[in-house]
Amino acid sequence: MKHDVRLAALIVNYNTGSYAECCVESLLAEWKRAGRAREKLAIVLVDNASPQPQDEYLRRLEALGVTVIRSRENLGYARGMNLCYAQTSGAPGDVVAILNPDLYFLPGAVELLLDYVLDHPEVGVVDPATSVDPLGVINLPPNVMPTPLDHARVVLANMHPFFARAYSRYREARCMRWWTSREPLETDMLSGCCMFMRRAVIDELGQVLDPRYPLYFEDTDLFRTLAQKGYKVVHHTPARILHHWSRSAMIGGAPGDQATLRHELSRELYYRKFYGPLGRGFYRVMQALLMRWPKRWLGRPIQPMVSLGALHEPLELELPRACRFRVEMSVHPSFVVCSGSFGRGERWSIPAETWDWMFSIDYYARVYDLDTHEVLGAYQFQKTKPCRSEAMKASELEQLGPRLLEHAPFRWMSPAEPVLMSDAPG
Repeated sequence: MKHDVRLAALIVNYNTGSYAECCVESLLAEWKRAGRAREKLAIVLVDNASPQPQDEYLRRLEALGVTVIRSRENLGYARGMNLCYAQTSGAPGDVVAILNPDLYFLPGAVELLLDYVLDHPEVGVVDPATSVDPLGVINLPPNVMPTPLDHARVVLANMHPFFARAYSRYREARCMRWWTSREPLETDMLSGCCMFMRRAVIDELGQVLDPRYPLYFEDTDLFRTLAQKGYKVVHHTPARILHHWSRSAMIGGAPGDQATLRHELSRELYYRKFYGPLGRGFYRVMQALLMRWPKRWLGRPIQPMVSLGALHEPLELELPRACRFRVEMSVHPSFVVCSGSFGRGERWSIPAETWDWMFSIDYYARVYDLDTHEVLGAYQFQKTKPCRSEAMKASELEQLGPRLLEHAPFRWMSPAEPVLMSDAPG
């Protein structure tokens, strides 16, 4: 143990009690594995008036020593986090973890994040590498700092495949660096699902998150505010977690639902706060253009794709030749956001353990030759097997054993053949 400090873990729950329970169990297991005293770990969870029954999970969380707050109204994520923080105490050098309920700490992650944020006082916040599955096959992409210009790029990418291909090239180098680096990366934007900060930094800000955001963009606001105060934002790639991904709002959200409405309100607030009337006006112009664009022309595939139809069993792809390759998967045919997977040889398949974690929706996939940057194939398919609804269990990690890390992005190559920044075109 390098730093004997207190950790306050903050969690906001909304219909995700089973996931929150497993998140807490994984945190407690890692805390114990490091030989840390239980009394130096405080966990506070607020239930945001979940419409689905949560009492069973909340009682079990309380039995684990979690302070549970049952809110009678949906406070939103930021207000919920601030309420959790108000229930904790500690010294300026102690650490606070801002956690989504639908994550699971993989071995060693807590210690790596704690040590890094305490060893680097210039760092305001640090987060781990995240994957949808415990094997690390489906690696989540880096988030792009929202700007009026980037919003315009995304809108245009949804309007025409030409702009989608241009946006893909724009993001490629950043994604490769994010997925394959063996060292911590200084960046401007994190995912927000798992963030470690020193208490002194939060006290300097006067709050964990800006409570004006009803949902989404509160973490983006945090990163920009920290940068304005001279702090660094760091992605600690050696630390890994499983992120069950979108279990509260569910993927995409439906037009007119509460998550979508709150997202739109938060995005307007963000642009108004950081870009003023001109930036918000530009955002509104681009949104109006998107709304007026013929729907049959929206979200066209980035390129011609082979239809694989409905798949119940895990995806298997046969490539035209053996090579080192990268597989991108997206739920958007324009690939404005995509996950990354890696392999070598002439075929690639998704492990059954990974397939189980994927939602039952339409997917789009592209395979790149890492050496020539040629697209080897583009595919679309629909996963028909239901996505698993229960969170990760410690017993499952034990069963995975040595397979737990074998699919991590840089594990499929020998140390003599690293994926370098030069492997990704600029």
